[in-house]
Amino acid sequence: MHNYLIEPLAPLVFRSGKPFAAASGADGSNFPLPSSSAGLLRTVSADQQQIPFNDSLKQQACKGPLLVSYETPDKLTILVPKPADAMYFKAKDGSQKLVRLSPKAFDASTEGECGSDLPQGLLPVQMEESLKGKPATGAQFWSLTDLIAWQSGKKLDITSIEKNGLKNLPSEHRTHVALNDSTLASDDGRLFQTSGLALQAAKNNSTWDNKQLGFWLQSEQKLKQDLVTFGGEKRLSRLQHLASMPPDSTPNTQLSAQVRHAKGLRLTLLTPAIFGKGYLPQWLNDNLEGNPPFCPQLQLKLKAVAIERWLAVSGWDLAQWKPKAMRKAVAAGAVYWFEVMGDVPDNLHQTLWLQSIADNEQDQRDGFGLILPAAWPAV
Repeated sequence: MHNYLIEPLAPLVFRSGKPFAAASGADGSNFPLPSSSAGLLRTVSADQQQIPFNDSLKQQACKGPLLVSYETPDKLTILVPKPADAMYFKAKDGSQKLVRLSPKAFDASTEGECGSDLPQGLLPVQMEESLKGKPATGAQFWSLTDLIAWQSGKKLDITSIEKNGLKNLPSEHRTHVALNDSTLASDDGRLFQTSGLALQAAKNNSTWDNKQLGFWLQSEQKLKQDLVTFGGEKRLSRLQHLASMPPDSTPNTQLSAQVRHAKGLRLTLLTPAIFGKGYLPQWLNDNLEGNPPFCPQLQLKLKAVAIERWLAVSGWDLAQWKPKAMRKAVAAGAVYWFEVMGDVPDNLHQTLWLQSIADNEQDQRDGFGLILPAAWPAV
């Protein structure tokens, strides 16, 4: 796979797929879906190679997009959505703390009174320590290095996570006036707003920030550096070829040994995933057991899931010139805990690291469902 950097030259517009009307307001600051970046890479490939736009382009496998922070293209820091098993907690004294959520059965005395509708055999996800307070806001994007440390069981503090990560995606709102078709002048009282992701280097007082944000992508095709329009409104970005993967994305070669010792595996979604059974992969049977097609030698049993609200995947189909059917995806950051049943192959770092677990082959080629695996002590 070839590595690429998307460097935005203007605020990028990615809408949610909702109907665009006067009452809908500004709706352009959404994180781009994998289908958007896959469409971009395939379009650039067709343009540069002078090949027709047909279904054969869909066979080109792509990965991403993942957010990156950088000063120069050779020093990228990958930023990923906050994992769903991490919760920011505000205590009554005003202090903030990072709390870990993990699979844990209900106490025997309250198991029949909790009102849970979880499938048989699926454990609830609970706080590892009992605290009094309320959930708080915090960094929505973590550095990949922090996520790997979190997966290994290390304790992290909010200060370092916010320093290495990103609290929110920066956005820019623009106010426009509607034009009268007959006079070509502004129409009185008809104002509307658009919004976009302002990922360029920010200006602080009289200086510019050293770092800016962009997107890291992968494609089977080797592409030349080019100016591209990523997202809506024809906003320009620069597509750059990278010599190698970012250093923090190097696969963990000890993964198989660690999983074999722990007898458990956890998978964290880095991009949204679309499954055939809602939040459950199609390859799991009624007993929540199965062999994943991306690693058929591995037999797994699902023990617990931590997910946020589902994500709508929609948009406009340029080929058929009609709206795409809406699909529900599991949002990035979701965590799946599995018990390993049987032998563990020696090449998990190759078959699982940044691979897609989406059920549909086309969704896999588009980059949906990229995962970050780690060992987990099964309960």
